[in-house]
Amino acid sequence: MNLTDAIQQLFNDIRDVAQIIAPICAVIGFLGLGIMYLGSSWPILGDWKRDNPKAANQVVVGLVFVIFASSVTTLITFA
Repeated sequence: MNLTDAIQQLFNDIRDVAQIIAPICAVIGFLGLGIMYLGSSWPILGDWKRDNPKAANQVVVGLVFVIFASSVTTLITFA
């Protein structure tokens, strides 16, 4: 196996792992965002949300990044 084949295999492995992990992270993020919004009437979550006002924005930015990364790996697959 030469260096070109090894590098191509490495990127294929990274792509395969990203295609598995990205949807799992997106589902966990959307569930967490839903729990953050719907569970804010519970005292523990309400206090946490009040203490961390930027948390929802950070989750949304993370989800946008995950969706972007998933789209890129899909484009790499079809290219």
